[in-house]
Amino acid sequence: MTPHEAPSRSRHPEATLSSRPRAVVLGIEHPRGVAVVRSLGRRGIPVVAVERDLVARGLGSRYLERTVLVDGSPAKTVAALDALGAEGGGVIIPTNDHFLMIVSQHFERLSRRFSVTVPPWDVLGPLMDKPECFRLGHAAGLRTPRCFAPRDAAELDRIVADLDLNTQRYILSVRQPGAVPADEVTGRMTTVAGEDADAVRRRSLAIAARTGELPILIEVVPGRSDRCVGVSMVVDRDHVPVIAYCVRRLQLQLYASDTRFIHPYELGANVYCESVRDEEAVAAATSFVRRTRFYGVITVEFRRDARDGQLTLIKADPRVVRATSLSTALGLDIPTALYDTFTGRGRALTVAYPDGVAWMWPTWYLHTILGNRRRAALGGQLWAVLRNVHRIRAFAYLSLRDPRPALVDLARFSRQWRASLRGWALQTFLP
Repeated sequence: MTPHEAPSRSRHPEATLSSRPRAVVLGIEHPRGVAVVRSLGRRGIPVVAVERDLVARGLGSRYLERTVLVDGSPAKTVAALDALGAEGGGVIIPTNDHFLMIVSQHFERLSRRFSVTVPPWDVLGPLMDKPECFRLGHAAGLRTPRCFAPRDAAELDRIVADLDLNTQRYILSVRQPGAVPADEVTGRMTTVAGEDADAVRRRSLAIAARTGELPILIEVVPGRSDRCVGVSMVVDRDHVPVIAYCVRRLQLQLYASDTRFIHPYELGANVYCESVRDEEAVAAATSFVRRTRFYGVITVEFRRDARDGQLTLIKADPRVVRATSLSTALGLDIPTALYDTFTGRGRALTVAYPDGVAWMWPTWYLHTILGNRRRAALGGQLWAVLRNVHRIRAFAYLSLRDPRPALVDLARFSRQWRASLRGWALQTFLP
């Protein structure tokens, strides 16, 4: 065992008998990474994890054959992958933006020994740059929100002076996903811009001071978060979808009391979603991937504008997303389709899947409603989910056959909530 390897877990029995190429999954802390490990491991495909977080939730998965720990630097990550490639290669599946960028930027080198499931940087880079992504979407015939990318403080002042802050809301976004988020507290790459010019300038300059680059200002498309439709696809090297399905965000009840724009992630819209059928969205996403020459796994997200119902491109995530385990519950299984496509087995486009099958991240859902308990009754929030619990067929981390990731997630939530309770008690009862 090299100094960079974690001790091996007990191997899944089927994995040791498999003659299929192994899957090298980069990033297993997030629900999306754990979903990939489980989907492939259950099929008896050997899974090697590459991770930079020493306490990542997915490290305890029973489906891991081996774990390689890296420090996160691109050079050392690529060196670790080179070492794995010398042992026999496999199929590389990055699950977060950090690893996605490393693999794409070193595509030629890594593709000598691996089947790489992401395109080279000249294709991927523009998708991860918001203004370029919107430009490509517009070229594909899609409606896109207005987007401003100031180059310096003077241009920022000119842009902010022309914003319609009385009737339009805006968000700030880092130009490309990276290690430094737009919001220090939440760790997200986007944050609310503010309701007046001074707030927009102040927050923009604060982000620039931390990231080294002014953020992008993007118009918020009017409409509640349940008007968002995400199209998840596996796309082959000919830029043709081989599998596709749609989900919509499910808003929490506390939205009902909101009269101003609040970033949807503050209200849990990233922790609760369900399958829907939207052929118009699938067609729009198909046009987008063909125009961008993309292949691999991607979720193209739209929002139906509350003013006219038209689809508007919101973003493109060129990797697996947090609700990936929902695809398994629908009988589509994005990780398996991705693996099969890039090992030459392929799959026909699947269109028959049920509506209304839901996915949830339970601990983050509880964190959201507890954090917003002053704005909406806690009991009402819980009841809104409990009455529909029969529709929830997939969860973040939770699996009876692979319990360790969920137990680690629960332990972390418990520690965070105890700390919050202590802080509340000190503020409430001590002078």
